[in-house]
Amino acid sequence: MDRRPLIGIITARASGEEQHQILMGILTKAEKLGMETVIFSNIYNFNEYHADVQVENKIYELICSERLDGLILTAESVLNPELQQYIYKMFRDLDIPVIVTGAEIEGYECINNDVKQDFRDIAHHLTDVHGFTDIDILTGFLGNETSDLRADGVLEVLNEKGIPTERSKVIYGDFWLHSGENLAQQYISGRRKMPQAVVCANDYMAYGLLDTFFKADIDLPQQITVVGYEHIGGRIYHSPVLTTYQRNRFAVGEAAAARLFTRITGTPTEEISLAGHMICGNTCSCGISKKYLGDELDIIRTRNYYSELNLTGNFQQQAAMCRSISDYIHVLQEFSYMIRNISGVYLCLYENWCAVSEKSSLDDDSLNMPMICYRVISPFPGSDLPQHFLKRNMHPDILPGAGRNKYLYFLPLFSEGRDLGYFIFLFNQPETFDTVLCEWLKIAANALEVLRLKNDINALLECRNLSEFHDPLTGILNKNGFMSETGNALKSVSPSEKLMVIMVRTGIYSDNVSIDGQSSSVKAELEAAACLSRCSFGRVQFSGKITDRLFAVAALGNFPENYDQIASDKITILINHSDTYRNEYGYDSITCCGACVDAENADLDQICTSLAEQVVNRANEMNNQRRDIAIHEMLNIRQRIVDTPGDEHSPETMSRLLNLSCGHFRAMYKESFGISFHQDIIKIRMDLAKYLLITTSMNIPAISMRCGYDDDKYFIRKFRQHTGLTPNQYRNPDVAV
Repeated sequence: MDRRPLIGIITARASGEEQHQILMGILTKAEKLGMETVIFSNIYNFNEYHADVQVENKIYELICSERLDGLILTAESVLNPELQQYIYKMFRDLDIPVIVTGAEIEGYECINNDVKQDFRDIAHHLTDVHGFTDIDILTGFLGNETSDLRADGVLEVLNEKGIPTERSKVIYGDFWLHSGENLAQQYISGRRKMPQAVVCANDYMAYGLLDTFFKADIDLPQQITVVGYEHIGGRIYHSPVLTTYQRNRFAVGEAAAARLFTRITGTPTEEISLAGHMICGNTCSCGISKKYLGDELDIIRTRNYYSELNLTGNFQQQAAMCRSISDYIHVLQEFSYMIRNISGVYLCLYENWCAVSEKSSLDDDSLNMPMICYRVISPFPGSDLPQHFLKRNMHPDILPGAGRNKYLYFLPLFSEGRDLGYFIFLFNQPETFDTVLCEWLKIAANALEVLRLKNDINALLECRNLSEFHDPLTGILNKNGFMSETGNALKSVSPSEKLMVIMVRTGIYSDNVSIDGQSSSVKAELEAAACLSRCSFGRVQFSGKITDRLFAVAALGNFPENYDQIASDKITILINHSDTYRNEYGYDSITCCGACVDAENADLDQICTSLAEQVVNRANEMNNQRRDIAIHEMLNIRQRIVDTPGDEHSPETMSRLLNLSCGHFRAMYKESFGISFHQDIIKIRMDLAKYLLITTSMNIPAISMRCGYDDDKYFIRKFRQHTGLTPNQYRNPDVAV
């Protein structure tokens, strides 16, 4: 090969510390072996994408460039299953060698740390150096291979030393802070005996332990020793400074680059050890290593410096004022100093970028689309003339003023689901970017979208009939309209009247929707708005859409005490039983907060602000509870009950579907939904009864039968126990919908 090999590196969210370590290994080794590198990375890297952000992954199309001689995939960085399959599918069409790190992929050579050996080393440190015999292991997901490897490494050493071990010493978590926080609470409350030491399967879970212990005044390492894994950085933000194990991602990167070099050139390279090592802190009695702490502090100080530059600069304001592409490039040049260690910046846009009005998807084939490359800054003098090329002909050699030694990062440029092109960032030394560059990119993307809209007369025409006070999607009042109409009504109220305001948050568990789900999501929003419009609570009433999935209802009337609770309940019942809404967002996926005050002196702004804060906080609590629990199977069980509330549902039958004991099933169900299985069946039946009372003229015996009660007198008694009202009182026209 006459020219230097060019290798592509596929990673995700390269600003993360884990990816920084492995990329530095790849780039350093590639430079020593005479290879040039290009890195393809997304910015957000969500596990579940919503429509406007999923398009960021179009950046990975560039791996199909004919210029590339080989690829390295840092597989563990790619979180989204659909994105994984999207990348693997492109691999099948490539005729170049591919090396994978971090995860086994059938048909490809994989390089990874010996995780089990790493945890054997940790166990030896705790037993040989500290003499511990009582050790708990907080690992990752149950049934996950790497979770088991980490736990098995510790257990093997304990067994070899004749230290009695039980499988109950292995606690399963989710590799995130919550797992450590939950385990710490178990120790503090006495629900679990506190051991001499806890080995955590990564630093995030260890940080959760430390933060919770710190608040409870647990003295480390005197009362308990904590050891993390991976050395992800940020130890100074937690107290005491964590003892952790350096997973040698740098060596993995080096080994991947060396192996790819051999595959490309046929030249063998030396063997690289992937072994890691302990980095001591103050969570064990060894004490802190000043060298490692000093290195971490240097990194943090540098990043904080650049964060301050971005906070105090006016990049966002200047970028939004651009009136042409030349203005835009000039502003990018002016504010490129905000990017740490940058040498060159290049802007690559589709030739028709300013006419892109439709949202993009991963299925769109854009490889043959013409593009324009603009030089923003470069380490050497270069032409300012735009370079024209096809996207599939991604060619680093066309970059004017770039020089020869290139470390190029290709990062997506998109806005509101529209793929506009990408940026190329050039470093002339092995380096990775941080979150400051991510913020810079967001500002640049938003400014380009503003410029696109300024030149898009179609966008202006689409907005010509929009009312100042109405939401264009649902037709109900928007925030301005809601506040204005309700405020005007408050000017003419009688002394006895009350103002009732209900704030409604919908779609709590479905903040991220796929591109294919947009249409059904819109229909669900329309149905929720229609339910609010059907309500009739007082002599004057308004409903409005405050923000996305946040609605409000205001009514004036002579309301009885606690009427806001009755109104909230009826709104919840109506929306929960709307088919389109429930199919999109699920049952029990809304929450309401209400207030009922004297109308004459009501402060509408303060009421709405307070209720909005309450409803959002409650939604966050509900969402966090769902995230903390492996709830998918329980949701399927609950959906069975919701779909057939009149049938007989026993815990014995349901537990058999999940291969669980009846007692374990009951406990899991209550932990998942905060209510027992038996009580939840009653609640679901009562909710159906309320819906039928509100929306139909069915008599009480018919409703009783529909809800699974043969005896209507027993049904009435249960309804009254549940609501405090008889069915007829609930249906009373004075308080009905």
